[in-house]
Amino acid sequence: MIKSIYIFLFGILFLFSCKRDDNGGSSQVNQIPSIPDLVFPTQNLVCTNFNLEFDWGTATDADGDTINYIIDIATDSNFSTVIFTATTTNTSNSFTLEKGTTYFWRVKAKDSAGNESGYSDTYSFYTEPDAGTHTLPNPPSIVSPTLGQNDITAGTVTLNWNAGDSDTQSYDVYFGETNPPTLFAENVTSSTTTATASSNKVYYWRVVVKDSHQNAAIGQVWNFRTE
Repeated sequence: MIKSIYIFLFGILFLFSCKRDDNGGSSQVNQIPSIPDLVFPTQNLVCTNFNLEFDWGTATDADGDTINYIIDIATDSNFSTVIFTATTTNTSNSFTLEKGTTYFWRVKAKDSAGNESGYSDTYSFYTEPDAGTHTLPNPPSIVSPTLGQNDITAGTVTLNWNAGDSDTQSYDVYFGETNPPTLFAENVTSSTTTATASSNKVYYWRVVVKDSHQNAAIGQVWNFRTE
């Protein structure tokens, strides 16, 4: 009797084992595609062509799934005002832009299983105004902290820059621990502002110069380190 019970239990275990093997074991998790790299327009580019083609690199997918790309174009670095968005299987897409405008763009990949990569880096660029009307403001130049300065005292830090353009009206200041930095102060009317910085941190900042004709010049990203 006991022998029959053992044979019965062994048969059940063998049956479940066979079923598990027949199904190929545990199902494999579908992988997320890689994050695309931005190609064009490049960071801080001044564009004279307003019917602009955006290009990015090919994302990879370990499962061989079909990949779609989602591109967002906004007029702010936080993408709270997205003016164009598109989904395409190509690694390029064209949009007709406004003149004399600052734009930010990013791309992410989405595979046919519904998995989405993270967003790419964010690039900013701007378009020239109509020829013969108004020129773009001069890009800002750094005063302090100097580029790469590594002995800044933590606490209240004064950010100072130059923009030698008599038509300049205001500045947008981007500041933070990420690169590119996020909007920190908008429509600043002097070429200086203050920010709070913690110790032993790297901070990034940039300035966008705006004039009375709604034109803008985007400065490069600067950085400093606190003690």
